[in-house]
Amino acid sequence: MSKLYFTRIYAGAIILGSILFQISCGNKDSRNDVLLAAESYELEIIDSVMIDYLGALSWSDISIDGKYILGYNYQNSDVLLFSTMGEVLGTFNKSGDQPDGIGGSALSRPQFVKENEWAILGSKGVYAYNFQGELTRTAKPGFSVSLSLTISNANILHFLDEDRALTHFMGRDESSTFYINPKSTQLEISDFKSGDFTASLPLPEGSKFKNPEKIHNLLTASPAMDIQNGNLYIAFKNEPKLWVYSLNDLEKPIKEINMLFDKFIQKDGISPDKAEDDNVGINIKDFTYGSIDKIITHNEMVLIHYTNGLTETEYNEVNEGLENPMDAFSAIFKMNKRKYAFLGDDGTIKPINLPENVGNIEFVDKDGIYWLSYNREEELDYELIFKAKLKAVE
Repeated sequence: MSKLYFTRIYAGAIILGSILFQISCGNKDSRNDVLLAAESYELEIIDSVMIDYLGALSWSDISIDGKYILGYNYQNSDVLLFSTMGEVLGTFNKSGDQPDGIGGSALSRPQFVKENEWAILGSKGVYAYNFQGELTRTAKPGFSVSLSLTISNANILHFLDEDRALTHFMGRDESSTFYINPKSTQLEISDFKSGDFTASLPLPEGSKFKNPEKIHNLLTASPAMDIQNGNLYIAFKNEPKLWVYSLNDLEKPIKEINMLFDKFIQKDGISPDKAEDDNVGINIKDFTYGSIDKIITHNEMVLIHYTNGLTETEYNEVNEGLENPMDAFSAIFKMNKRKYAFLGDDGTIKPINLPENVGNIEFVDKDGIYWLSYNREEELDYELIFKAKLKAVE
């Protein structure tokens, strides 16, 4: 079931007075040059799709041909397959220890592998299924994942080709500490042909997480990454840097970009002798730091989803007069807002203004259409996802 909402409904979401570059779709090279040169951007909604589904749905991936979408219900661990016309094509639950199950709940968002195949990361490895939900292929590590150190539903599974995936799967060094090991590799390559995992990507030399004298907890170092044109783009959550690697050599980056934020609050590392190995406590202040949460690459452009973090003064202001911890969380998230921007090759931050009623930028399809989630401020009895075009703003 689908429904279209045309652009005129959202005319109020376009900032008045901005000058939008109207570029012919027939001249893609010229259009991309203008977009690359811009200093700020808007997303103009051109369409939307209504899906007859009600639940705690997060959007995960769009197929290469642009015909299918994967979603994930984090409350009941269902994986959902939709057509981009709004049809519900399948609902699959592969959690737990069932014969074709991933073990426990998902550790990554489900991703498309190839035509009629999708995959998901669980505690037992990477498992692939066809569009009927039947198990097709697996790749399993030779060690156990540290579940407490994995962020559920993270965007940490990316396919290099139809047989190999790059994933963040902690546990190879068999360490029980809540702090990152500066000597450990950060990613794994899973291979459906061999069925194995291989260690990959040591921390880059320019990273603060490489320093053995000041170690950091794993939540500050979780990766955000994407793959484009034979390169890996990766950042670590609480560090304002982007590294670019050739997929042919994941040992040493070919480029390091310092993100030139006006403000980016970083958490200090601690001396290794002060780390309590079995202390995995998380406190409210962990949500006040700057973060790089997601990277999306398309047509030589690098989009980042981030927060700037709160200063000590801002943090104290947020907590003033609050007694209920849940109220403090809400206040922190309201002040430490998530934002979107393109990252220039020189590190400049080029903001993206989102229309009203939009929650997040979820993915970009083969035609350069941006798919945006609904912000859920108004309760609906169906799921809604928007389609938008990127506009350069003068």
